Parts: sequence; structure tokens; C-alpha cells
Amino acid sequence: MNFRAILLLLLGINLTACVTFPTEESAQVKILWENSVAIENCTYKGTVIGSQGHFYDYWLHSDRDMVWGTLNELRIKGHALGADTVYLYQPLKFLGSVTMMGNAYQCAETQASEDKASEALDSTSRPSQTKTASSQ
Repeated sequence: MNFRAILLLLLGINLTACVTFPTEESAQVKILWENSVAIENCTYKGTVIGSQGHFYDYWLHSDRDMVWGTLNELRIKGHALGADTVYLYQPLKFLGSVTMMGNAYQCAETQASEDKASEALDSTSRPSQTKTASSQ
């Protein structure tokens, strides 16, 4: 093999993109689709876009791997915004790649504070169940 052929081969290998893997933190970010009730009490953090595959390398990756990589990219970007949930839009249709958009939300803190407020309200509105000495 001559130098030119090796250089073209290496250039071709470099042009192939790898699939995005989740980080330890981003693996905790949930992906939701068509469940708007789940984000009703969440705090909006921003819009995220994930994409895998290119016109020159899509044939090297399975559709499943590109979808998985796209979802991982959304999780990573959502985590960077301080979100724990990404609510997906309808996927965009591209030939040779997978691209998804969604809104990032922080739900855990909102849910926890609402649960505490609800518990506090329940405990103050419930009649006392303890018996006193005079009622026995």
C-alpha cells in the first residue's frame, strides 16, 4: 500500500462518527414522550437537540445504535442544563441520521417539595387521633 492509500483510509476512518454513550450523571435523566401529565409540575430548563449519523457514515451504524446515541446526547445536554427529565417532541425525519428535540425539565425537586407541602397540609387538616385521659 502506498502512502496516499493509507492516508485516505485513515481519513475515512476519522470521518466515521462514534455513537454517544451516556455519562454516569446523564444516565439518571429520564426520557418521556406523550406523557404531558408527568411534567405538569416540573421546572422548564431549556430545549435540547440530539443527533447521530451523517450522510457519509450512516451506513456504518444500525438505526438502533443511532437512536440510542441520540437519546444519550439528549440526556447529556439535559443534565448540563440541570434537568432530570427530557420530554421529546415528535422525531424529525432525516435520511441517514436520527435527530430528536425535546424540552429539559427539573422534576425531582419540584415533586419532593410538593410532596412535603402536601404532607404538611394533610397533618394540619387531619383531626388528632390521640386519646386523652379524659376521653378514656
